[in-house]
Formats: sequence, C-alpha cells, structure tokens
Amino acid sequence: MNNIVILIVSMIILLIIFIVTLVIISKNKINEIYESINIANDDINSSLKQKYALYKEIINYIKDNLSIKEDAFENFLEFKRGECTKSEIIQMLDKTTYEINEYVDNYDELLKNKEFKSLKKKLYYVQINLESVVEYYNNKLVLYEDLKTHGPTSIASKLFDFEDFGNIEIDKKEISRLINLN
Repeated sequence: MNNIVILIVSMIILLIIFIVTLVIISKNKINEIYESINIANDDINSSLKQKYALYKEIINYIKDNLSIKEDAFENFLEFKRGECTKSEIIQMLDKTTYEINEYVDNYDELLKNKEFKSLKKKLYYVQINLESVVEYYNNKLVLYEDLKTHGPTSIASKLFDFEDFGNIEIDKKEISRLINLN
C-alpha cells in the first residue's frame, strides 16, 4: 500500500512538472514571436516617419516650383502626426499619395527635374523597406495569433496576458505609380 501511494504521488509530481514545463516552453515560444512583432512594429514606425518626412519635402518642392491651389495638401499639412494611430498615418499618407500623383500626372516638368527624381528615389527605398517590414509583420502576426489560440501554447496565452495586434494594410498601387523611377 505504501508503494502505491508513493507511486501515485510521484506520478502527480511528474505530471505537475510536465505541465509547468509545457507552459513555460509555450510562453517562451509566444514571447519569441511577440518580440519579432514588436521589432517589426518599431521598424514600421520608423519607415512611416521617414515617408512622412519625404512627403513633406515633396510637397514643399511642388509648392515652391509649381503654381498650385493654395489649399493643396491642406489635410497633410494640418495633420498632427504625434497625436494619431499608425493606421491614421497610413491612411493620411495614402490620401496624400493620390494628391501627389495628380500633380505628377498634370505637370510633366516634375518628372524632368533632378531634385524631384532624387526625392522619388529616396521614397522608393523607404517604400520598399516599409512594404517588406509590413509583410514580415503580418506574417508573424498570423503565427502569433495561431500560437495564442491553438495547441498547447493556448494554455500559456490564457494564463499570461499577451497584447493584441492588428493587421496592417498599405496601398501599393498608388505608391507604385509615384515611385516608378522610369
């Protein structure tokens, strides 16, 4: 009888150790993806700041070298970047891309100017980086959500509070027209 009690206690202790180990490994696996998402998120913010600054330069160049409406780019110029969400910045940059493209389409001299071409080239590299980081972020987000909801890692996600992230979408069509280097 004594041996059976020892065996049952030993099995319970082993089961507890197994469950604790499983939870710790699951938490570490989720944290690994979580860190990747945070790094990508920081890279996206950095790229958006660079793109915003380049748009400011492009708009100033257009305003200084073309006779355009006074209220052109008004939404962009009044936009308070520090007081908004990432999706609002992306939305504003996408709207501004449409507006810039209108001027590029209507004023051929823009495409002939070296300074404007240089700004487009800088924007090209920032946009390529932004698109690749957003794709990486979205792929890691799919893995992160899968780990949080399926398999043994879902136990760890219920025990520990993990932040929720949203998918990021950017308009590639209009920006492709603008950054076309031909």
